[in-house]
Amino acid sequence: MTVTQQDVDWALLGELRCALGESPIWDDTTGRLHLVDVAGRTLWVVDPTTGAAHGATCGRPVTALVPRAGSGWLGVAGRDLGALDPQDGTFRPLVTVPGPADLSLNDAVCGRDGQLYVGSVDRTRANRGALYSIGAHLRHRILADRIGASNGVDTSPDGRTLYHADTFADTVTAYESDGRAVASVRVDHPDGITVDADGGVWVALWGSGLVVRHTAGLVPDRALRVPAPLVTNLAFGGPDLRRLFVTTGRSDGAEFSGAVFTAEIGVCGLPPARFAAGPSKKGDSPGSSR
Repeated sequence: MTVTQQDVDWALLGELRCALGESPIWDDTTGRLHLVDVAGRTLWVVDPTTGAAHGATCGRPVTALVPRAGSGWLGVAGRDLGALDPQDGTFRPLVTVPGPADLSLNDAVCGRDGQLYVGSVDRTRANRGALYSIGAHLRHRILADRIGASNGVDTSPDGRTLYHADTFADTVTAYESDGRAVASVRVDHPDGITVDADGGVWVALWGSGLVVRHTAGLVPDRALRVPAPLVTNLAFGGPDLRRLFVTTGRSDGAEFSGAVFTAEIGVCGLPPARFAAGPSKKGDSPGSSR
């Protein structure tokens, strides 16, 4: 199904330009947008009112941010999930997800079912990647294997459906909690994903300069043009969660590439779920569950 592409009155979020902007997360406790420049190894906290941005250098390339229950942040780096301080960039690994050492983890989200979802990328294109679910005691299970490039992940408003992008396969797939695929759609280089309050699935399209909304059943129904070709991720924020924030990557010849774009598009988002990671049960150690 082809949808008409719409122009939007985008505003630039300050003067921030990222080499590879990713993982935008709205912090409703502070009214700030958090994001990461993966290639620049910098964590950013941005005031959307003034555009002022605070950056902290991280010793490792962090690919995703996940807010913790209560307060604090988790980050994903390599195959590690760890505690992350956005003020100074300190990363303290909590658990290493087993798997091929050359396959790094990528996008992550705390689902509205309380699980943390993250997947890996196989740059050899041999489909050795996997999609994982991690519980509060940091024990993981594999939801799906034979993944090429795991990218955007988010859950439906009720937390019962997981949406997942595989960039190399050009697909977005909906999974039930047992890992059973219930819907799939072909998408041109899907990257980040966010779900709105009505259950619409918004997908950033790398290389196309577009974000596309799909119904809960993965039928495309709206497409918005973005004035930068390498669209990486997106999140709703603002006081009423009606503002869409879109991150991009830098590309030659594109004036605003690497910027964060923002606009009100007549849709309400959902607050990010916070991951309640805690110590393992007595006698347990972080690892796999079967």
